[in-house]
Amino acid sequence: MVVGQYYMTQINAELGVISEGISKISDFQDNEYRSRVFSLVAHVKKIAEFQVEILENNELRLSKIGQLDSLEEESTQLLGQANLTLAGYTKKKDLDYTAYEKDLKEIQKWYMYQESLIGVLYKISELRYAIHLGRISREQCVALLPTYTQQVIDTKEKLTNWHNDTTRRLNIDTEEGRRKRNGFDRAIHLIPSIFKDELKYKVISQDTVNMIASQSTVHKEIHYCDTSDLYAEDVQLIAKEGKVYYLPESKVDKL
Repeated sequence: MVVGQYYMTQINAELGVISEGISKISDFQDNEYRSRVFSLVAHVKKIAEFQVEILENNELRLSKIGQLDSLEEESTQLLGQANLTLAGYTKKKDLDYTAYEKDLKEIQKWYMYQESLIGVLYKISELRYAIHLGRISREQCVALLPTYTQQVIDTKEKLTNWHNDTTRRLNIDTEEGRRKRNGFDRAIHLIPSIFKDELKYKVISQDTVNMIASQSTVHKEIHYCDTSDLYAEDVQLIAKEGKVYYLPESKVDKL
């Protein structure tokens, strides 16, 4: 039980980071989706936060296992919507720079949702293992993760390829933070640029550069999945002032 509490405390802290990330996303046109994601994280975090009451009450523990199943279903639906929305942007092939820059901001929002939701899905699988007190296998707890992780990877690859094609077509140089002038803008700078090469280019904002870089990053691993059998490992229990503390074996070795 103490091992379970320790593990759930770690999960709660990690969910706090995810929740903070979602709080930074603001879009009044998308409040319904945002509120569903925020509600999902809040409910998962609540289970991780009240680990003592849940693990000490078997009836409550079993009810939370059922709740985790519902929350997992909700998270997969929301993640699927984020993946489809991101994939939809990659079908736009003839954008000019203004439209591309506008879409970057929308993509960034859905990109953050995608990151948060796949993270929550991993935390749900870890919570399920903790609340079951190790009585079911890790394999059963993470059964859905490979499918949805692959969907995220596939979507990210589409997004990366789309960014590479678009920046190449629009002559965007993210390393230099600039793009080649085109159309009328290029025409009026044609003669001056003969004498000053940098006039062939127009500076783009650092925010734009950062969004292109983050959205087109190739991810070899989405999230680390802990496959260790926590309840089979050796631990030390330390009693102090009426409280029991759990010390992981890795910490013991360093003492």
